Amino acid sequence: MKNYIKNISILVLLLAALSCNDTLEPTPYSFTAPENFYKTANDAEIALVGIYNTLTAGSIQGAGNASAFRRDLFEMLVGATGEGVVPSRFANRRGANFGTAAFTSQDPEINNAWFFMYAGIGRANSLLENLPKIPDEDFGGNRKAQIEGEAKLLRGFFHMMLSMMHGAIPVYTRTDEDPTKGRQSVQEVYAQIISDYEFAYQNCADRGPLATSVNKWTAAGLLVKVHTYLASMKSNGLSDFGYAPNSFDWVDANASYTSAVNISEDIVNNSGYILTPNYDRLFRASTKTAQYEEVMLSAEGSSDASQQVITIVVNNFIPQGNARTVGGGSGWTRPTGELYDLYNGNDFRFSQNVSGNLGGNPSILDVIEIDGVRYYQPRPLPGKGSGLMSVGKYRMVDPAQKSFAPWATGLSFPLLRYGDILLLRAEALYFTGDEPGARDVLTELRQRSVISPATVDDLNTAYFNADFVKELQEERSRELCFEIWRRIDLARFNIYDETVNALDPNNGFYNGDVTLLQQNWRSEKVWFPIPLQQIDLNSNLVQNPGY
Repeated sequence: MKNYIKNISILVLLLAALSCNDTLEPTPYSFTAPENFYKTANDAEIALVGIYNTLTAGSIQGAGNASAFRRDLFEMLVGATGEGVVPSRFANRRGANFGTAAFTSQDPEINNAWFFMYAGIGRANSLLENLPKIPDEDFGGNRKAQIEGEAKLLRGFFHMMLSMMHGAIPVYTRTDEDPTKGRQSVQEVYAQIISDYEFAYQNCADRGPLATSVNKWTAAGLLVKVHTYLASMKSNGLSDFGYAPNSFDWVDANASYTSAVNISEDIVNNSGYILTPNYDRLFRASTKTAQYEEVMLSAEGSSDASQQVITIVVNNFIPQGNARTVGGGSGWTRPTGELYDLYNGNDFRFSQNVSGNLGGNPSILDVIEIDGVRYYQPRPLPGKGSGLMSVGKYRMVDPAQKSFAPWATGLSFPLLRYGDILLLRAEALYFTGDEPGARDVLTELRQRSVISPATVDDLNTAYFNADFVKELQEERSRELCFEIWRRIDLARFNIYDETVNALDPNNGFYNGDVTLLQQNWRSEKVWFPIPLQQIDLNSNLVQNPGY
């Protein structure tokens, strides 16, 4: 661990004047030591924004390049899952090693993502240590406890993502801890994560001061995420590959699933989050109001160029086309035939997630306008054998309406949303003995996406599998493809090897290149490596087997 994690300076950030979108867009102000900074409630709010900033920072202390959820971490988690394939002609492009499972412990993206998340943990710890020094009367109502809850939630999230990627990791809850400490078992890691989330669940407000703030229900949702993760890791027996700290043998799966049932019921009954009516509005730059109805945690981009808080999706996860004329992308990732085959034609999610491209003359493309913002529509996709096939998940606005670089976007990546909570609830209900209730939840989720005159019963029939777990796994892919959870789903259900090996090189236009992934894949790659640069700095960090 680098020494600057131990004694990390606070990046002091001013809370920018907020637009009607209420986004968390910080403006750099200065660097200062913690002991000279924490004087007022406003100082605490500024430091809190600094923790949020970690999610989409361009660099931290001069290190990294969009290394968290602005781009790199997002690409790392979405790649090599069987939903998308990297065409061989793009295999040497930036980040393609994650789509082809060619990553190693020396990859700078892995090291930088590790550093970014530990920097976020360091920022949270600095705020939590200094918050008690600020007089209680400086804060209105319960705001001091809410700030503590938000900071602990974000600290828990960074630890959780690190552990879901690497397994056993060092846990830091103070800034004065030994920066050369070794990896702690996943049992120790998740004890701390759950403690942080439970504090936030009890102390955060129903909604934070900004639309993008984490809140009580974000904490509840992350608790559901953790409990289902632990239960499935135990139930499905993912190997620790000879490194005992990565073992989940200690988990009580039934207790974890029961907790997930109870907490998800609270979310459904009391949170106020809903499935926003139009699925596509979750993945556009200008539809934040719809996103806030469903998204409980996001990596926020801003359409206000002055804030310089953008996300980068142009290379992989939008329809291929000219970024400067139609808001298209590079097409470095294409859908697999297996993802195409998961969908029924009466499911709106199909054309949103697996689309045609934005190639050709812009005059031949349809245009849709949403609240005055224009989006070019992809060309019709004749089938999975067509070279037009693109990842359509995210969409960029008409470049003529943008005030910043064509390759950048103000869209926000959803990191946790209500639709996922429903799927996790269905899982927990099934594993606690309520299959009918679990199937009712899937019906609720599908209702949003059915295309009239078809009915949700038609989708239920098309997607039915007597093996409910298999149906659930496929539904998670249909709903959440090209978000951040597929890699983790494949790991926790222990189906990574079979998913990669089952990809058919003859199943669709781009599937011939799945052989790159299959050649590079090894079972041990279900865990990312500990970055070699971190091991060089801290010899107490033991490498994951296979690297």
